[in-house]
Amino acid sequence: MFFGTTNLDLCFNVERLPTPGESLMGSLKQNAGGKGANQAVAAARLGLRPSFYTRLGDDDAGRSLLQALREAGVRLDAIEVCPGEISGSALVLVGDDGSNMIVIDPGANANVTPSMVEKAAEFIERDAIVVAEMGMPVPALNHLFALKSVKEFDLIFNPAPVRAGLSPAAWRSVDFVTPNQTEAFELTGVEVHDFDGAAHAAGKLLDLGPKAALITLGAQGAYYADASATFALRAFPVKVVDTTAAGDAFNGAFAASLAHRLPIREAIKKALAVAALCVT
Repeated sequence: MFFGTTNLDLCFNVERLPTPGESLMGSLKQNAGGKGANQAVAAARLGLRPSFYTRLGDDDAGRSLLQALREAGVRLDAIEVCPGEISGSALVLVGDDGSNMIVIDPGANANVTPSMVEKAAEFIERDAIVVAEMGMPVPALNHLFALKSVKEFDLIFNPAPVRAGLSPAAWRSVDFVTPNQTEAFELTGVEVHDFDGAAHAAGKLLDLGPKAALITLGAQGAYYADASATFALRAFPVKVVDTTAAGDAFNGAFAASLAHRLPIREAIKKALAVAALCVT
């Protein structure tokens, strides 16, 4: 089951990212997005029919997003449609080199409470895999993570965007923490430019309490560490068109691979393959 955000993405393709004060011409397309939604859809495309908890406004954007999730094969039972609130949205600028800039208005995503999470947790199946990202309010995340001892699920935590306030007990409940290079730096103070930096940062992440750290390094690949094993895996070489949602595709594929009982190393390889397809 996935817990996270859903946004209507307004994506502008531009020749290059603008400098402050500059106006550029570009082409616009609208997509369903949000980290939680992207992750759930990635898992659905790999053969799962995942449940997903998110909040949508009772507006045109929300109805469009709900339909997109339905068509992708995501189960809608746990989704809240909220009268009087607006759906989340994101403005995404994508340069010809695949780089991007993103600004988000969280809308209904910002109003998740612990009691809402408690209700949604009824949809967590025993021995399930739960994936959570940090777009949800931190008190709601702390409550979700505390439910692990009752619901007995494996927890994948994608700490994006990084925010303060996650409790020590919450960190100890995490089975896999999956930051990218920037998020790993924000959490540990260790710069991650290569696998050596990732190894150092992974050690710091494990000190926070999770059982395993899995750091993604974009075109370089991914680095994994737990109490008994460490290894690095290279990314698949591809021509990058757009890096938007690559990390989400990775996390969704990693969760789906674990649900299909793949060993950790093979699950990460599959996630890297899916991320490579996402950016091409």
